[in-house]
Amino acid sequence: MRYLLSWHIREAEMRTRSPAWREEVVAFLAQYEDELFVNSELDWVEVLDPETQAIVVGPGAEVRSGFYNAGGKPSARVWAIRVASRQRAIDIASKFAGQLDTWIEVRECLPSAQRP
Repeated sequence: MRYLLSWHIREAEMRTRSPAWREEVVAFLAQYEDELFVNSELDWVEVLDPETQAIVVGPGAEVRSGFYNAGGKPSARVWAIRVASRQRAIDIASKFAGQLDTWIEVRECLPSAQRP
């Protein structure tokens, strides 16, 4: 089964966190992502620009500054994982959530959308 995990956080919130917290998070992410990759559970990870760099494109190629879900927190990092069960995806998300002190969005990728 394939899942996408998303970490949502505002740029301003990241700046309010202590330098020690940020260093701890970077070290955790490097170690845990490597562990998932070695276990063949991590397909890929993307780190996204802050929301101040985001744009949205609408019908007729209209371009606006900002991110789509302006009322919520923008995505900061996305992981694509392949695991044997939904529970394993929840276990992985729980570890990220605990270390990052936030909620992690978990969504299964639909089998018909997956390509080799």
